[in-house]
Amino acid sequence: MVAIICMKWGKAFTAHHVNTLFASVLRNMEEPFTFVCLTDDDRDLAKGILALAIPDLGLPEQAWKRGCWPKLAAFAPHLFPHEDVVLFLDLDIMVLRPLAPFIAVVRARQHLVLQREWNPALWSLLPQWLRPDRGGQSSVFGFCPYNVARIYEQVVANAGTMSSNFKNDQTYLSETVADQSYWPSGFCVSFKRSCVRLFPFNLLFTKVRLPGQAKIVVFHGTPRPWETLVEPAKRWGTKWRFGRGPVAWIVSYFAQADVMLKALETSGSQVVTRRRWSAGSRASSRSNAIIYLPGPEANPSPCDPAA
Repeated sequence: MVAIICMKWGKAFTAHHVNTLFASVLRNMEEPFTFVCLTDDDRDLAKGILALAIPDLGLPEQAWKRGCWPKLAAFAPHLFPHEDVVLFLDLDIMVLRPLAPFIAVVRARQHLVLQREWNPALWSLLPQWLRPDRGGQSSVFGFCPYNVARIYEQVVANAGTMSSNFKNDQTYLSETVADQSYWPSGFCVSFKRSCVRLFPFNLLFTKVRLPGQAKIVVFHGTPRPWETLVEPAKRWGTKWRFGRGPVAWIVSYFAQADVMLKALETSGSQVVTRRRWSAGSRASSRSNAIIYLPGPEANPSPCDPAA
């Protein structure tokens, strides 16, 4: 069994962000899975999401405000006693294509797999093997829960000091976990690096590119995906990488999610939910969560490339 997990704490993200990610996972899973949100507030989460309390790592207060240190609670071995693969997804990513390749990689390698951190713009002109390795990026990572007990034990043992000794959670993982690797090139792309052109080229080529083959688009830093849902001509982004107005394929992504979430909200039972998105399959429940077993019709095209 697979667990797809995310985290929400504090006020930076809302239940709607969790629900939108959930809808995108429903469209892009090909085997049974449980969707888990580790959170300090489970209000307004969609039907089928299993909300679990964030395990207490003993982190100092400042570690909850910077560095994303609470993410390391995902390695708590008691959270996933029945799952063989856990795939962690940040709330500000977009799932565009099936997640099966990520799960296959984790099963094959049997260790922690992260996204390789992207290099600044000029380095992208070189082949990846010539670019400096900046360590892992924790927007998307996967692991086998029965192989990470040591990671969790070390996190708990160092909870009081690690936020002072390392920049953030992904730096900690990159520098302390010996058995790890990166996702294959092209699995994830950076919205800033791959979709938005650098100034002044973005003034000439204004269209924000839809990744041709990437399965996940990662929004690290500014903007977040919903920050591009703006009025025509309104600017979003950073000083050197920016766009204006809404991006058609991002609008389509959120519209699809809203349709699915509305169907989940209005369905009278778990059976209706299963029939709509996983026709011809079986489902079982775990607490308030649905373990989805998608049928082939549960995987429509993630976005309309022509949009």
